[in-house]
Amino acid sequence: MVVTAFSVLTRLMSFVFHVFLSRRLGAENIGVFHIACSTLFMFMCFSSSGFPVTLSRKIAQYDAIGDYTHSDSLLTSTLIMTTLISTTICAFFMLFPSVLNLLFSNEKCHSVFLLLLPAMIAGSIYATLRAWFWGKKKYLAYSLVETLDEAMLIITVLILLASKVYVDSEYNTLALAHSIADGVCMIVLIIAFIFMGGKMSKPRHIHELTSASAPITTTRIITSLIASMTALILPSLLVRAGLTMSEATAEFGRMSGMAMPIIMAPGTIVSSLIIVMIPELASDVSKHGMKSIHTKVRSSILFSIAVSGFFMAIFLVCGRDVATLFYDDPAVGNMIVYSSLVTIPLVLNQLTTSVLNTLGKENWTFSVCIVCSIGLVATIGLSADSLNIFAYPLGLFVYHTLGLVLNSIKLLKTTEMSGNYNYAALLIAVISLAIAALVALISNSYTGLHIFTRLVLSTIIITIFFSLILIPLGMKIYRNRNNSNDKNNTNIVN
Repeated sequence: MVVTAFSVLTRLMSFVFHVFLSRRLGAENIGVFHIACSTLFMFMCFSSSGFPVTLSRKIAQYDAIGDYTHSDSLLTSTLIMTTLISTTICAFFMLFPSVLNLLFSNEKCHSVFLLLLPAMIAGSIYATLRAWFWGKKKYLAYSLVETLDEAMLIITVLILLASKVYVDSEYNTLALAHSIADGVCMIVLIIAFIFMGGKMSKPRHIHELTSASAPITTTRIITSLIASMTALILPSLLVRAGLTMSEATAEFGRMSGMAMPIIMAPGTIVSSLIIVMIPELASDVSKHGMKSIHTKVRSSILFSIAVSGFFMAIFLVCGRDVATLFYDDPAVGNMIVYSSLVTIPLVLNQLTTSVLNTLGKENWTFSVCIVCSIGLVATIGLSADSLNIFAYPLGLFVYHTLGLVLNSIKLLKTTEMSGNYNYAALLIAVISLAIAALVALISNSYTGLHIFTRLVLSTIIITIFFSLILIPLGMKIYRNRNNSNDKNNTNIVN
């Protein structure tokens, strides 16, 4: 509950701040920043993606059997490797900035990328130490640091904007603020680590760490590479379709910096669930075997289906009003409505991928990532001329739907768990569409009201419909599960 509360607070702060930045800087400047960020994140994956995730799982696993020295050694090894990799990458671009001409067609991205480089080093140390808190199940500290990071970013940006450091290039303000905020949070995290009794031992077990993290790291690199390619290529495809480079960058800024953060909102709740679930699953499997996690995994999936379906209905009905209220940009509203169909597969693919990684199936998720990335790129490439910017959410839908199907097959085979949740996801998607269509018709009766009032009324009506349908459905699933458990217990006794 604590993790969810802090996660929601952090995402709420981030969302409000993004609304402010979008209004202050405009879609084109937001687009420049996001293009540079997507490329930086690709390089950050080499140091701060697979290693911290693997570290948290290993710490939970070895702490469960009392081997704390092993955990401390893995922490030291992770810190050394992530810091060394990130420092090497930063030094390369600092010494050879002309390489950026090969990465960016828009020269404005060069300065943003260089200003963000210090955040790569700080972020690597930050991610590793947060993984230690995660593996130790110190969820309050883990969540609090993320909220602090967001607060520091907001304060730093506001100070830099007020001081007018970059008057003609305010996108550079965001980049500098990110580096400063990450540096401060890294220092705070080091102090917290020492204060909470964190220890490090002689670096060992490097092969264990690298072999376990390699598939996850490679998967994240491919995912970030695809995101970076999309950020670099999609504006060019839009230019080919008839837009100017400025218009294409603005369109990408609207989609990636305004619409997508709203579409990703359900992931906030699911992410907090994953944070708590991964160490628990690693400990349960280590102690009791694979069948001990059936209930947790099944409950998490059904909960995620309900949350994502609820938000999908809200986005379909209220997307245009949300964009008008927050961004005063009708184009963003259309993006939210059409992108809402991504919500359910996105959330479930995120969850099933994390569960499979926890169960040691990193090679499978790596293979799935490659297949899905091919589907994403092919979809965008084939549909950009006809759909323009809407080729992007269509590509994401293909990516996450394909990933969900493939991950579900592997998850059911690995855990020997029932696959009824796939039917539940399809059922909730149909229910969400039906409710959205019904509420859209009802909303025609109060179109003359203030936009905020319309949003509140539509949300209340959607909530009522979902409650009337999902509560009885949830009770039926709960009774069926209890009956199944009773039969299993009877069989054991006999």
